[in-house]
Parts: sequence; C-alpha cells; structure tokens
Amino acid sequence: MIEKYLDEYELKARIAPGLIVALPVLVDATYAAPILSSWPIFAAGGVCSLALVYGLGYVVRAQGKAVEAALWKQWGGPPSVRVMRYSDPQFGSDLKDSIRSAVAKEFSLTLLSHTEEIKTPQRADISITDAFRRVRQFLRQHDPNGLWSKLNIEYGFCRNLLGSRMTWAAVALSAAVVAAFYSAQSGAKLLNPAVVIGFFAFACAMYIGWVVLPSTTKRIADGYAESAWMAFVQLSQEQKSAATDSK
Repeated sequence: MIEKYLDEYELKARIAPGLIVALPVLVDATYAAPILSSWPIFAAGGVCSLALVYGLGYVVRAQGKAVEAALWKQWGGPPSVRVMRYSDPQFGSDLKDSIRSAVAKEFSLTLLSHTEEIKTPQRADISITDAFRRVRQFLRQHDPNGLWSKLNIEYGFCRNLLGSRMTWAAVALSAAVVAAFYSAQSGAKLLNPAVVIGFFAFACAMYIGWVVLPSTTKRIADGYAESAWMAFVQLSQEQKSAATDSK
C-alpha cells in the first residue's frame, strides 16, 4: 500500500534510513509492551503508518541535506560540477567537449571556456550547476529508469544515513540502556534481546557511520555524476542521429 503514495526514491533514500535509525526504539517498544507490535501504526497501510514513515523520512532527509554542503566542500565541490571542470581528470577533454556541445544543442547554454574558467572559477561552477539542473530534468523525461537514477537513490540513502549517524548512535545506545533499565526494574535478565539489538545497532552506527559511509557516499556520488552526464550525452547523440535518419 505504501508504494501507492511514496515513490522509489522516497522509500529507499528516505524511509529506509529512517527505519534503520528507529529500529532499536521499535524493538524496545515491542519488548516492553508486546501488544504494540500489533498496533496498526506499525502496519504497512493506514493513515498513521504513512504519517509515521513519512515523518521518519523527513527527519533523515533534513539531516542528510544539512551535511551535504560540508561533504561537497571536502570533496572539492559537487561531483556533478567537479567532473566537468577542465582541471578535473575524471573525464577526458574529448568527452567534456561532447558534453558541452550537447548542453549547447539541447538547452542553448554555453559553458565557460578553459580560459574563462581559470579567470572566474565560481562563475564557471555556477554555469555547470545550471546546466546539470537541466540535464537532470532531461533525464527524468527521456531515461527515468537509467543507471543514473539508481545511483541517485543509493547516494540519497548513504547521504541521509551519514547525516543521521549521530542520531542513529544516540538512539541505539539510549534504547539499549532503556531496555536494560526496564529489565532491572521488572526483575528480568539484564541481557535480553532488546539490549543486545540496541548495542548491536550502536556498534553498527559507529562502524558504518564513521568508517564505511564517508568513502562509500563519495564513491556513489561520483558514480552518479558520471552516469548522469554520460547518459545525457548519449541520449542527445541518439536523438541527433534519429533526427538525421528521418530526413
């Protein structure tokens, strides 16, 4: 039912990391009051479920967007901009020329020359940013399910979880402590499934959040930028060839 209201990006890039962050709390709730596990609010359908998962997605997206500027600064700029700079070696000069020609043909935009980029690098970045906004719209219309889209979803997931790593760790540790306190108060064993899951989630948050995600997020972001530009220039060339053949 959720799929009827949320698209693939929202489900995988926003809702999934939100549920990962909230999992220890849900485990605590189920352990402390098993009846909660049958509440409709945790079911896949219903207004309350949609409100819950949307709210979780909004929180992690806000935290992911908040950390994005710092990531781009650390990486030397947004990957979609960086790969199109003359100074960046990821794309060869011939490929960059092809992309610039496609941008001019499709959008009537002329990106700055090498000399202009050296003189006014900020202006060059702005022109590339404006071009890429149009490229994304072009791809949504002509190649909505391409590799670029899948990598965009992966990037959104990693960025949002990376931005939420402090919340993830704090929630997991708090859930473990609360579960242990509840066990002590109720006379049950201190080491129970909720405590174990809470500490395991905390360990995952620390390792994945600080060791795995920083490099993984950059790698996927670079792959997304590369695939988007490549898909755009290929589609532009295919359309040009089809127009030529039809004459």
